[in-house]
Amino acid sequence: MNIAALRRARGITQSELADMTGYTQPTISRAEKLDDGSTIAVYKAIAAALDVDLSQLFAESRSAQEETLLRIFRVLPPERQKGWLDLANMALSDHQAQP
Repeated sequence: MNIAALRRARGITQSELADMTGYTQPTISRAEKLDDGSTIAVYKAIAAALDVDLSQLFAESRSAQEETLLRIFRVLPPERQKGWLDLANMALSDHQAQP
């Protein structure tokens, strides 16, 4: 589940996340398992505590490195984002050109 992966990538325990959200550790555990009893309010609090968009809680899991790159990219000004994208595209082209 992506919530657990996001939490672990930040080095946060379920108990710490519970403290950050104002919910209990069992509530966090149930939310990580997508328990039917979890409310949108719980997920919104978790997203806010993890500093991610709500949709990221349910998106495809990413590695810690991918999450770090994404967090950094999002705070860069547009001209710096363009530079990062240009660099990434060059690296991808080089990789694809290799036999």
